[in-house]
Amino acid sequence: MMYIVRDAERSYMFDLFFVSCVVFGSFVILNLMIAVQASYLDSAFDEEDNRQRELQEKIDLKKKMKLELEEQEEYDEEEE
Repeated sequence: MMYIVRDAERSYMFDLFFVSCVVFGSFVILNLMIAVQASYLDSAFDEEDNRQRELQEKIDLKKKMKLELEEQEEYDEEEE
């Protein structure tokens, strides 16, 4: 397209327009790709945080159950 316009107008002035369109378009597409990658990365980090939180809750629950079991055993020993 650029060469057709250059031949029709006999000027190199339109080359600047077409080159700037290509450069600007490339930056827009690059920005969109980076935004999509950042979005997926954020969701992956959120998923990992949720997994870590669930694991910590399970650990805390097991600790609580172990303490309750120890307290129950102590109580049973005191009754005997």
